[in-house]
Amino acid sequence: MASAEKRYSAQQVREILRRAQTDEKGHGTGSEEPGLTAAELLDNAKDLGFSTRDVHGALLAYEEDQKLAVAEQELRQLSYRSLSTHAVVYLSVLGALIFFGVLALAAQPIGAVMLVWGMMLLLKLRGVLFPDPDKLRESAKQRLVSQQLKQSGKQLGSALATGAAKLMALSAQKIDQGVKQLDK
Repeated sequence: MASAEKRYSAQQVREILRRAQTDEKGHGTGSEEPGLTAAELLDNAKDLGFSTRDVHGALLAYEEDQKLAVAEQELRQLSYRSLSTHAVVYLSVLGALIFFGVLALAAQPIGAVMLVWGMMLLLKLRGVLFPDPDKLRESAKQRLVSQQLKQSGKQLGSALATGAAKLMALSAQKIDQGVKQLDK
């Protein structure tokens, strides 16, 4: 015989927990930040029966995806900025040509150049509004690697400078000790 107790589907459980989380945010003390630290997440996952290694791998993959999303957004912003600069220059040149009447005097050669330039601007607009997701992701990965390389270079430079300064200070001390022994 079936149990008379009500059962909830996975979607209903998610909705109930989402509401509980929303209620918890509204009634919280406000002293703690909402969410879990990586260590708390790993502990809770372990308690739920997940492999610590699998959860750690998933956490690293999630963080990498978040970094890629930020890099993709930065690349999109740079594309918008480049497009707007390109459009302003194009319109400025076109306006100057019209204002000075150059377009009317030498219409064919300059008009052809302006037409080609306008078509290139439209192609750039298409690329900015509808970027290729694979190329964008690959560019974002390259941007992250470039940023990491730049950061590593700065750290290496700092470490080398600090090490050289310490080595020079130690050498100066040794020389001073040698000079003092010679003076005796």
